[in-house]
Amino acid sequence: MYYRYLYILIPAYCMKMKIALLYNGIKRDMLTKQPLDAIAELDSQETIDYVRAALVSGGNEVVVIEADGDACAKLKEGKREIDIVFNIAEGLRGESRESYIPALCDLLGIPYTGSGALTLGMCLNKARTKETLTYYGIPTPTFQVFRSGEDELDRALTFPLIVKLLHEGSQMGLSRDSIIYSEEDLSARVAYLMREYEEPVIVEEFLDGREFTVGIVGNEVPLVLPIVEALFGHDQKTRLFAPDDPLLPYIPKDRVINVKERSVCPADVDDELRRTIEEIALNAYSALDCKDWCRIDLRMNGDVPNVLELNPIAGIDPSYLLPRAARAAGISYERLVNMIVEFAAKRYGL
Repeated sequence: MYYRYLYILIPAYCMKMKIALLYNGIKRDMLTKQPLDAIAELDSQETIDYVRAALVSGGNEVVVIEADGDACAKLKEGKREIDIVFNIAEGLRGESRESYIPALCDLLGIPYTGSGALTLGMCLNKARTKETLTYYGIPTPTFQVFRSGEDELDRALTFPLIVKLLHEGSQMGLSRDSIIYSEEDLSARVAYLMREYEEPVIVEEFLDGREFTVGIVGNEVPLVLPIVEALFGHDQKTRLFAPDDPLLPYIPKDRVINVKERSVCPADVDDELRRTIEEIALNAYSALDCKDWCRIDLRMNGDVPNVLELNPIAGIDPSYLLPRAARAAGISYERLVNMIVEFAAKRYGL
C-alpha cells in the first residue's frame, strides 16, 4: 500500500526543452581487446536509444553527444540552445572520470541532471565514500586501501574479506574469487587486480547477509522507491557483472561471463526493516549530497543494514534495478526519465 501511492507525490511539470543527452557508449572493439567487464560502466546503443525515446516522449527535443574529447567543443558550440544536459556519462579514464561532464557543464554554465562533480568523484572512490559515511555515523563495512602488493593487512580486519577495485562500479573487477579466506589468497587477488586494471584496490569486511538496493529520486523531499533484494545461488555470494543480452552476439564465446542475476522487487521485508533500510539510504543520499537520483547498495551485518556504495549515475536501461523499482511504484520508464529532468530543472529554476 505504501508504494502504490508513492507516485501521487511526484511533481509533473509541463516542460518542452532542448536536452543534450551525454553518454559514453560501448564500442565493438571493447568486447575483444580488454577485460570484458571494462564495459560495465558504459551504455549500449539500446540503452541510449531508450533514454532518448523517453525524453522525446516528454515533448523534448534531444541531441545526443558522446562524452569524449570532442564533448567540450560541442557543448560550448550549442550552449545557447541547450536548456539542460541529461548526464549518464561515466567518463573514459582517470579516477574522477564521472566528474568531467558535470565540471564542464559548471564551467560553461549549462544546467545538468544528477549530482555534481564533487559528489560523483567521492562516490566513485569507495574509500572516500566510506570515510564520509563513517563520519556521519552511517554503518558501512570496515576497510583498507591497498596501493601496493607489499601492503600488509590491518589486523583490525578479519577473514572473510572481499577485494574490489577502488574507483570502479557495476561489479567491475568482481568474480567468484573476490571473497577471500586467507592471506595467501588475498595477496594473489590484490596482485591480480592491480596488474589487470592498474589501480589501487579496497579490501573490506565481507558481510554474508541479505543484499538490497534502494533507488532514490528527488531533492527537498526525496522519494524512496521499493526496495530490491538480490538473490544468490549456492555458488555465488555477491553480484557479478554480466554483459547485456544485445551484446552477446559480438562477444567471443570464450569471453562470455555466465552470470544470471536474480532479484525480487519489492523485497520481502517487514515494516521495521523496510523503515531502517530507507532511513539509512536517505541518510547516505544526504551525506554524499546526491541530487535528483541515485541507487544505493546495502548488505545486512546481523540486524544492521550497511551501505556498500552509492551509484549517483545508476544503470538506467529499462531492465536495470532502478527502473524496475520505479515500475513497482507505478512509475513508467518514460515518467522516471522525465522526472529526473524535472527535479533538476526545478533546482536550476528553469
